[in-house]
Amino acid sequence: MNKRALIFLSLVSFLTTYSIGEKNSIKLEDSVVSTENFETTVRDTPSNVSIVTSNEIQESGAKDLVDVLRTVPGVRVTRYAGTIKFDIRGLNSMYSDRNSLITLDGVPVSASQISNLPLSMIERIEVIPGGGNILYGDKAIGGVVNVLTKNVENEKNYGTVFSEYGSYNSRKLGFNYGTKITNKLLAEIGYIKNDNNGWRDHEDFRNSSLNFKAKYLLENGDIEYKYTYNEDKNLVGVAVPRYVSEKDRKDPGRISGSKYRSNDNYLKYTKHLSDKTEVLLFGNYYERENDNYKRENGSKYYGTFKRDGDDERKYLKAQLKHNYFDENYFIFGMDYLDEAFKPYSVGNTYSSSVSGVGPNGNTITAGKNIETGDSTKENIGLFLTNKYQYEKIQFRQGVRYDKAKYDFYWRNGKLNSWEKIGTRDNAEYENLSYELSANYLYSETGSTYLSYNRAFRTPTASEMRYTKNSEKLDSQIQDTIEVGVKDFLNNTYISTSAFYKKTYDEIYSAIPPEFSGMVNYNIGTTERVGFEGVMEHYMDKLTLKSSVTYIKAKIIDGEYSGSEIPSVPNWKLTAGLKYDLTEKISVSGDVLYYSSSYDLDDLSNEREKNSGEYVTVDLSAYYKLTSDFMLTARIENLFDKKYDEYAGFWDDTYENGQSIERRQYYPAIGRTVTIGATYTF
Repeated sequence: MNKRALIFLSLVSFLTTYSIGEKNSIKLEDSVVSTENFETTVRDTPSNVSIVTSNEIQESGAKDLVDVLRTVPGVRVTRYAGTIKFDIRGLNSMYSDRNSLITLDGVPVSASQISNLPLSMIERIEVIPGGGNILYGDKAIGGVVNVLTKNVENEKNYGTVFSEYGSYNSRKLGFNYGTKITNKLLAEIGYIKNDNNGWRDHEDFRNSSLNFKAKYLLENGDIEYKYTYNEDKNLVGVAVPRYVSEKDRKDPGRISGSKYRSNDNYLKYTKHLSDKTEVLLFGNYYERENDNYKRENGSKYYGTFKRDGDDERKYLKAQLKHNYFDENYFIFGMDYLDEAFKPYSVGNTYSSSVSGVGPNGNTITAGKNIETGDSTKENIGLFLTNKYQYEKIQFRQGVRYDKAKYDFYWRNGKLNSWEKIGTRDNAEYENLSYELSANYLYSETGSTYLSYNRAFRTPTASEMRYTKNSEKLDSQIQDTIEVGVKDFLNNTYISTSAFYKKTYDEIYSAIPPEFSGMVNYNIGTTERVGFEGVMEHYMDKLTLKSSVTYIKAKIIDGEYSGSEIPSVPNWKLTAGLKYDLTEKISVSGDVLYYSSSYDLDDLSNEREKNSGEYVTVDLSAYYKLTSDFMLTARIENLFDKKYDEYAGFWDDTYENGQSIERRQYYPAIGRTVTIGATYTF
């Protein structure tokens, strides 16, 4: 570890041993929704929970979810090709949509769906490492990032107007206005436009969002509706060889692009049937039109958009919570998911040159008919969880059953079986999830817990379509044991946990040097051992924060036995402070360190482990001129640190048009400055 990292570790050690002043233990009483969809508290949740509130988001001057979550322990969040990637507990952020569950108001969504979500719409974000397997089932391998949007307020007239401007001509403008139409009917409308010219040459990002909310108040309940229309248009650079980025880090190599138009409908019904029984129903219908960017012949940068296909998702969840014997309760529920990718062009066409794997492992290239159509996944889940408290010990038990059905077409890719390319197929999976935990409330503020859970994930529809020789993928099963402690001591909030994860038949997408594109397969059994610790120290006007995350992720059997899992740093360290100069002015700073990792595609660990080590510093400030008007400022990557989000090894055609295999890198954004203004009425 380099000198800067050692200095940083010393800083963390100092922060974790020093605190003075007075502060209430409000952190432990913060409510958590993600684990049950009904509110509980941080102290009562047997997991290392992190919560970021809307006030914290606004005061930080954050411009996107990367800024918001970058210092949360156990989570690695990065920007890549116009979208945001999440990694919880070493499951590789490139494949975050597959291993970590992202939910928006309790509905499972993709990372791309929330990448440009306006931060002003967010009430709070909950991060539950290792949680969510009973409530959500599929994909909750790493844990849950639950983004909760703001509800309609029960006020006659209210609203917010905000603007933001920053480096690379980034500009954001938006408003929301709400009103009380009747004593029972509330409504709100909002609009946000968020554009920037991109950090690298020829990049360009355009986003606009229109949203509407309404709530009808019932006796002991309510009905809530949310609608969002979103447009995204992104032109982004790609990973480039080092000789390109060393000459000019803003050289995009070539431009790729995407364009989306989406409609998102959400309806929720809540009702207290009695003082002991509560029911919750919510559903979501989401559709998105996709356009892909086609570069002009001979051009690296210029092209046009053409229709590609549509994404569609239907989701329904129903839960009932019943309290018995004072503090005890059970929750029973079910959910249904139907998602589909619908190609723009469907039917049966003849292709004169199709390459695939033959029966003897040889490559066959010949003409054949290629059939295309909708690829769908349908999942039904049933779950039951119970919490029972005996004196100071809380016991939780949970079980879940899932059945998934797939209907898909094998992709035209040269690692698929030649016989199956362009043919229709189906598959079914059945899985069980379990949870057992004990949480001991050893003092008025402290708790310690021990938990075991079994989680799973089935392949995504895109993974099903492209595998080695068109082999059916097995479900990925994971067992996790975790122990942790939370407390509030001497005005210091402490939360620590240690965990062991063993994953069977892990599904991975590799980019072998001899092929172009990814292929999906079960790489074998893997294990992850880790530790997470966070401390927040309150000293009158000064708040100090620090966190340590350690993960050792390796493959323990199969072709790559003994290798570390690529693109998973062993260490993440953070330190930060917030100082209130006056009641109206506050400044803060954060330092973030990541250790190095193997290249994204290096399952064999053949290349040096020297990708991705860096230290960055961010500064932010806010000034509340009045109770209604606030100015914010943020400097990200203060010292303009040059580092890479990802590294991999594949064909390079940048030099003289020749195809040469080289390491290539996706450079991270340099220093950016953003200022903003918000007026609330």
